[in-house]
Amino acid sequence: MRSPRILAAGLTLVAGVTLIAACSGGGSSSSPVAPTGDPVLVEGQQIYSQNCSSCHGASGQGGYGKKLAGVVTEKYPNIDDQIAVITNGKGAMPSFSKKLSAEQITAVTRYTREVLGNN
Repeated sequence: MRSPRILAAGLTLVAGVTLIAACSGGGSSSSPVAPTGDPVLVEGQQIYSQNCSSCHGASGQGGYGKKLAGVVTEKYPNIDDQIAVITNGKGAMPSFSKKLSAEQITAVTRYTREVLGNN
């Protein structure tokens, strides 16, 4: 009979591998068209790519994180509510208040609403 400690370690390993695979952005959706003309949206795309796409998908199609494309403005009609989730975290979503400035959080929020929100 296997010890409970070995079983727990095995389950933890499987859960960790599953989490990494889910956040790898392995979806086949391509990235949305790069925003032009608005430097805040361009910055938001860069921030999204570096901090969010591994869980939410390159096009916001979802994965480990929730789908954003086409639904984010319905879920958060008030932009301040979405900013609060990114800033403070919620559920499995981590807080980005120590990693991103308020301006960067606003940029990535606008990108998800104005670019991904239209996918």
